[in-house]
Amino acid sequence: MPQAVAEVYNALSLTAQQEVYDFMMYLVQKQQKTLENNKKESRKQKRLEALSQISGSMKDIWTDVDVLEYQRKMREERSIG
Repeated sequence: MPQAVAEVYNALSLTAQQEVYDFMMYLVQKQQKTLENNKKESRKQKRLEALSQISGSMKDIWTDVDVLEYQRKMREERSIG
């Protein structure tokens, strides 16, 4: 296949060859940009997963505690002035 592509490329005029070159460079840049975006997205997902694990680490701390009763008790125990 590379030989056939080279033959077709060499048969083109100079302006057409320049257009082919420009298009190839566009495809290379597009591929690099896609790879960078994939890396960023992967890193973003990893960060979100880490935050999710941390945020859920204390989710069961108030399971058997009435929060309003706890708050009332804390207010009674504190001394003012």
